[in-house]
Amino acid sequence: MRKKILKVAAIVLLIVIMFFAWKLFIRFLPFIPHERIAISLPFDEKDDDLIFINPMGEKVMHPNAPHGHPGIDFGWHHPAPLIAVADGRVTKIKEHRSGGYGETEKIYDVEIVSGIYAIRYTEIAPAANIKVGTEVKKGDVIGRGGEYNQPGGLGLYYSTHWEFDYNNFWTDRLCPLTYFDRDSLSRINVIWKKVGTTYDGKYPEICSGGYKGKDN
Repeated sequence: MRKKILKVAAIVLLIVIMFFAWKLFIRFLPFIPHERIAISLPFDEKDDDLIFINPMGEKVMHPNAPHGHPGIDFGWHHPAPLIAVADGRVTKIKEHRSGGYGETEKIYDVEIVSGIYAIRYTEIAPAANIKVGTEVKKGDVIGRGGEYNQPGGLGLYYSTHWEFDYNNFWTDRLCPLTYFDRDSLSRINVIWKKVGTTYDGKYPEICSGGYKGKDN
């Protein structure tokens, strides 16, 4: 009996070691020649009428984050559909812990892995067909931004926190600007000029602070 227990424990330990070894291996894949991914914006051109973009690196609302705001927030006054920015597979869906910003519904975080990259849509209402293991194509609808209500502020609006990164434990998000296809880069620059920063010019670029230039 004792031998069986030891054998099972050894197998479990081996599985754990292999899992972490695989994740560590993925850590070095970005430095091995590979096809660089080309991504779109996480919403369609018809929904370029954003009311705000919260840039990467912002530390007013995220003073304790090592590099500031670890993603980009997109917000609308209407429930704009969110789309897959690349082909991939849904690997995680979990309920988002409320941040107390006026959520009016239960919201979730969704991760899609595309090759060595991870794309995360957080604080969203996923589409009914989006489950763990679902294969998605670039342009497929993932869901919509979570619904919020801030009386005296923005009022009713919908938003998502969006992140782009390597699929590993160690890196701290990538600035997506040089990964956007030509059309998406043009669109985001136009939108940014219209919406601008909401922090009195402290963060003049979409990727600021610790994330500036972190896109190679």
